Amino acid sequence: MGKTLFGKVLVIFVAVLVVCFSVTAVLLGIGLKNMSADQKAEQLLIVGEKTEQALDYFLRQMNGFTDAKLFTNYLESLAENSGSAIWVARTDGYIIFYCNTPASVLNNLEENSQGWYILPEEWEYPPSGYGFNYESGDFYGLFRDTGEEWVTVSRPFSISGIPPFGLTAEGVILVHSKLPTMQNTKYSIPRIFVISGGIGSLVAFLLVFILTRRLVRPLTEMRLAARSIAAGDFSKRIAIRGEDEIAELSRSFNFMVDALENLENTRREFLSNISHELRTPMTTIKGFIDGILDGVIPPENQNTYLSIVRDEVRRMEKLVNDILDLARLQAGDSKLNMTVFDINETVRRCVISLQQMFIRKNLEFTAEFETERLFVRADADAIQRVLLNLLHNAVKFTPEGGNIIVRTSSNHDTVQVEVEDNGPGIPKDELPHVFERFYKADKSRGLDKTGVGLGLAIVRNIILSHHETIRAESEEGRGAKFIFTLRKADAPEKYMLE
Repeated sequence: MGKTLFGKVLVIFVAVLVVCFSVTAVLLGIGLKNMSADQKAEQLLIVGEKTEQALDYFLRQMNGFTDAKLFTNYLESLAENSGSAIWVARTDGYIIFYCNTPASVLNNLEENSQGWYILPEEWEYPPSGYGFNYESGDFYGLFRDTGEEWVTVSRPFSISGIPPFGLTAEGVILVHSKLPTMQNTKYSIPRIFVISGGIGSLVAFLLVFILTRRLVRPLTEMRLAARSIAAGDFSKRIAIRGEDEIAELSRSFNFMVDALENLENTRREFLSNISHELRTPMTTIKGFIDGILDGVIPPENQNTYLSIVRDEVRRMEKLVNDILDLARLQAGDSKLNMTVFDINETVRRCVISLQQMFIRKNLEFTAEFETERLFVRADADAIQRVLLNLLHNAVKFTPEGGNIIVRTSSNHDTVQVEVEDNGPGIPKDELPHVFERFYKADKSRGLDKTGVGLGLAIVRNIILSHHETIRAESEEGRGAKFIFTLRKADAPEKYMLE
């Protein structure tokens, strides 16, 4: 049981209860013992005061044996009524009066040749000062044979002016009393705590059972769901109950399963798409090469078909390079060469490199720059690739005679670049997926015959590697707009001198 969560919580819970009950029992026992001893000492103090008063009267009125006998009878009556043993001792330790003392105690006292009991030498009486002192126990072992605990009150006295010579009598009055109630309490307190501890442990067991069942249920569900996920079944989800940490863990687990399911779907789609993109040119290449080798294609047409084969090989090469570039960007292996450059000038160069494509489709290009020069801090080659991809994408989907616009503007420490076309646009439900690998909004591939759906994924990862943002806006039938941001920079010194 100790290996399970329920067993561990139960053991800890019961251990805490046992420790708490044990400490409380010990402290309560000590407290009750001290309280009982204090109360008994107060009672014995009154007995000591009455003994001193009687002793004072006896010494001042002493008249032979009769008065001594009366004093002894009074002490015996007082001791009997108070349930105590009374000793009157001189300063040299000799006990001159005693009454109601157990025989076992008298046997522990020293006795001289005259039959006087004397206290051991190490206890000198009276104690220094006046007042009273008390202690509990066996009074230095004298009461050890009684088998009970005793409280002893010591009250020093000094009676002066004793007639007929004005003598002074000094000594100490010792009043002893056993405490049978304390002995009972010693055993009753643990018994009470054992019973209450047992009841508390039973209640703890029920509470721990309810608590751990609530804790373990979602964990068990997660364990079973994890096994299903490992087997390829992503349909399992954890029921969320409440708003505590377990509910948050369940919510996070479900989110993780969703992410894993999306990742698995993306992986399968990736493999499917890349297989398709590679199979098509490979089939074309194989067919043309077989036709040349078999003589089906006449020699005068071979150069034409070899040119097609070369184009297909270039297409496959571009696909592989794009996949490798995307993998490096996603893994963070691609290091950026951060420099300060004019983003407007980069736009101009990109448009010039695609000039033939613009001319072929009779497209109109418009540049809307906020200022003549606008400097950013970024990797110039990477951003040029972003612009080329976005412009190439715009040219591809803009109809003949259409218009493409590039805008640059600044806002505080950020530069915003927009590439807009007036093509067919992107459907609303497909807009969130345009930056995914191998995704094509044109499912029929009627418009996009050359792309493989990696361009926008590469664009997105380049911008994210700069810790900037990129988004797409579009209305179906009214064109599309791609917007990304870059970090604004001050003009380099060579431009400041112009």
